Amino acid sequence: MLSYLFLPIIFLNLLIRIIKNKEDKKRYIERFGKTKSNLNNSKKTIWLHAASIGEFKSSDLIITRYHKRFNILVTTTTKSSADYIEEFYNDKVLHQYIPYDVPIWCSRFINYWKPNLVLWIESDIWPNILKQIRNRKIDCYYINARVSPNSFNKWRYLRNFYTSSLMTFNKIFAQSQNDLERIKNLTKRNVSFIGNLKLSQTNLNPKNIEERKVFSIMLASTHEKEEEIIIKSLYSIIRQNKIKLFIAPRHPSRALEIKKILNKYNFKFSLENKIKNYSNDAIIINSFGNLQKYFNKSEIVILGGSFVSKGGHNPLEPASHGCAIISGNNVYNWNNIFNEMVENQACIMVSNTKELENKIRSLIIDKFLLEKYKKKALNFSNKNFFDNETLFKEIDSVIN
Repeated sequence: MLSYLFLPIIFLNLLIRIIKNKEDKKRYIERFGKTKSNLNNSKKTIWLHAASIGEFKSSDLIITRYHKRFNILVTTTTKSSADYIEEFYNDKVLHQYIPYDVPIWCSRFINYWKPNLVLWIESDIWPNILKQIRNRKIDCYYINARVSPNSFNKWRYLRNFYTSSLMTFNKIFAQSQNDLERIKNLTKRNVSFIGNLKLSQTNLNPKNIEERKVFSIMLASTHEKEEEIIIKSLYSIIRQNKIKLFIAPRHPSRALEIKKILNKYNFKFSLENKIKNYSNDAIIINSFGNLQKYFNKSEIVILGGSFVSKGGHNPLEPASHGCAIISGNNVYNWNNIFNEMVENQACIMVSNTKELENKIRSLIIDKFLLEKYKKKALNFSNKNFFDNETLFKEIDSVIN
């Protein structure tokens, strides 16, 4: 009932997003369950839903294993994820925007695509489309299921609603032991833990790591306000030691905002996709698919999403490139991993910018300490964090 009552707001919101170029004006009909695309009808279809780029990237091992034998239909919610998929996965999957969660549009979508198996990744709960899947008795797994502490507190007031939505899933695989406990507390469902899907492909051979020619610090997956918080704190250290900065915002569309910050502090900079001068003080990484290149060039990676309340980001990708890792303490999305890394001296966590400044200064002065953190981070990243085979057996039992 609410979804139909909100229809005027949905249409108005879509129009505003199209005007602001946050929505694809050529494909907006997909939001109503319509499409101009089709799949090979001779193959079964695996429908994989991932809210945005991070969730989609974690599904790479599933796509790699199954795309040759089955149709892989991928739905996401954001334009940036659609652009990323078009650039890097166009030959393996068919992308569609997930329809707005209105029953008639959800029904239209499922009736057209007729998936044989649904893989729902992470925390995106859309009750109407999940109900449509359940009504049709389509096999559906909830993979890397997550409930943040904030979401947990909200869902407690809508416990029956949340439990009803999760009844769609044959099985639920939690992202962490903490998420497992929160989901069980809300639903009393049987929940399994086979590791974090986002950590399934972090292992790298150390031979891929370059020798750093210039002392560089990378600000990775930063959110609004974080760049200025960090740069303001480290300004004198950066200037005194002629440190090069690589800045990779979580959302590359924020490049203009970061340019203003760098101008404010008189940094000479280049945009990664228009580099003309590699000798500039900073490079803003404003395109997808280039993080590994800059992890390889960085001595220290300061992880964003942790100096503001965003829950932190995956520390293992930079760790697997032999970087020393520093994070703020807002890491509720990755608590288990960070706790284990701190215990193994594989990363540094700081409570405030003064502590960040002191840690950076220590690592610059003490090369032995820096190398210790780099080596321990690399060694930690080469552990096995996800049970691929258990997941593949579950998928095979349905799709085969």
